Amino acid sequence: LTSDLTELHHLVVVVDGKVAGEIHPAPFKAEHRHTLYSVSKTFAAVAVGLAIEDGLLSVDDELAKFFPEYGKTIKGVKIKDMLTMRSGFKTEGGMRNSQSDWVKYYLSRPLTSKPGVKYSYDSIETYLLSAVVQKVTGKDILTLLNERVFHPMGIDDVEWELCPKGIVTGGWGIYMTAEAQAMFGQLLLQRGEWDGKQLVPAQWVDEMMTVRVVRKANDYGYQIWLCEYPGAWRADGAFGQYIIIVPQKDMVVVLNQCSRSKGWPERGNIWNTVVKNSKGCVVE
Repeated sequence: LTSDLTELHHLVVVVDGKVAGEIHPAPFKAEHRHTLYSVSKTFAAVAVGLAIEDGLLSVDDELAKFFPEYGKTIKGVKIKDMLTMRSGFKTEGGMRNSQSDWVKYYLSRPLTSKPGVKYSYDSIETYLLSAVVQKVTGKDILTLLNERVFHPMGIDDVEWELCPKGIVTGGWGIYMTAEAQAMFGQLLLQRGEWDGKQLVPAQWVDEMMTVRVVRKANDYGYQIWLCEYPGAWRADGAFGQYIIIVPQKDMVVVLNQCSRSKGWPERGNIWNTVVKNSKGCVVE
């Protein structure tokens, strides 16, 4: 599955809700948590859905509703624009290392494009979603997910980085085992249902996995990507971190690695070996 440009850390394949195979090459072990980089964004989107379920938030709410002190500079930016990376903010990743108040710094700057139009991938937009959820629920998104999703599933060892102000970073920084990642992928495959309980609204999972931005085989939903192969979606992180959900095969594939190839060849190998050769529906 891997190439000379990759070091495999964890691979888990789940079919029909059961682990069909897993690999954790030494020195890595199944119980080791792995940093997931931007895979974190998909978890943050689920937290947004929980706040929406509670009536505390809407995708049509404007960001200025929650940060009125910046209303003049962020006018017109909606929650759905940040979920799809189309807020109009200028991307500036270096801010993380130079600023102590990320919200203030980011929202004090003028927009560079009209909200809802131009796609520009920006992890800080997910961080701002985390800040909004924390503001309306009174809980950081890890606490919210622990209470409503992770702990009911039996997942109790997740960590997530915080900004200097104590807000979960959202767009990156989650650490969890490959098994827990596979369970989360299975939860999304089952449209938010786990062991007979609806932990995440099915409608929200459907909305997450609806194409919002067309990008030449990299179409984007709400903080999750449409795969090259039909009907499959993926949470995607730097250096080739993946939670791949393949409804046609009732399959979830988790891959953690250190890839210098951006993970694309490994995705193709997963499709051509693991997915195509599995039992289940035939993908045309």
